[in-house]
Amino acid sequence: MINFPFLKKLSLFCVSISADLFPRLLSGCHALESLYMTNVRAVGCIRLRSPTIRTIIFRHSYGETAELIIEDAPRLVRLLVPYCERKDSVTIRVIRAPNLQILGPFFVVVSKLLLYQHSYIEIIFLMFIVSFLQGVSLVSSTNSMPTLKVLALKSSEQKLHAVLNILRWFPCLEKLCVIFHTNREMNDENEPQYDPLHPIECLETHLKKVVFKSFEGYAKQVDFARFFVLNAKVLDKIEFEVKNHYSSGTVASKHKLLQVENRASREARFEFRTISY
Repeated sequence: MINFPFLKKLSLFCVSISADLFPRLLSGCHALESLYMTNVRAVGCIRLRSPTIRTIIFRHSYGETAELIIEDAPRLVRLLVPYCERKDSVTIRVIRAPNLQILGPFFVVVSKLLLYQHSYIEIIFLMFIVSFLQGVSLVSSTNSMPTLKVLALKSSEQKLHAVLNILRWFPCLEKLCVIFHTNREMNDENEPQYDPLHPIECLETHLKKVVFKSFEGYAKQVDFARFFVLNAKVLDKIEFEVKNHYSSGTVASKHKLLQVENRASREARFEFRTISY
């Protein structure tokens, strides 16, 4: 028998565990709030049920196939996947997490995320299948996920439309973090394009903050950021995290390229922050 009635935080490092034992381990943690897993190996998929858990951090072994199924987590707020690499093969299925608010970061071009959300009798099915050639494919969705407030994505500057197509499914999103990475994927002419006649709801009513990490000021990165400057109507702030110090002249030049004078939200502020490598 496994019984940890008072345990609130559990971290598993480099653990091999049977698929049958893992659910028994969690069922014995009656007060568990935080679960951190890195390099956890299980035969088959890792299934998770917990009435108390609020945070899941999942980092799987580099280069190995992993599947995490969150079957029922009514209090889950944060689902974090740090250090996700381009060559990783990870599938995360969220069957029921009605209070999920913080998610990511996921690679726009290689991650696989499946979200199923129960709402009364209706089952809402949202599926992101992303690949180098197909871009983002959204399949059989009958609704969105209005609980999500914070989303982090890894993307190249050429995947603006893929990011926008993802944002459609999170109408109440308040904070977006885009982590730019070196563009190595092929361009896809068949990738669904943003349709301005069908506005993205979070850009109209909820998105207050956008953070661009690893912003180097390339023309396509500026084009990517300019879209949010000109279309996010309730934006309070955009942060640009840069590696090199920006002089006042450089910042003024970037403001001009971003067309900040024409910004959709007159309250929007722009901050360039220098970070170490």
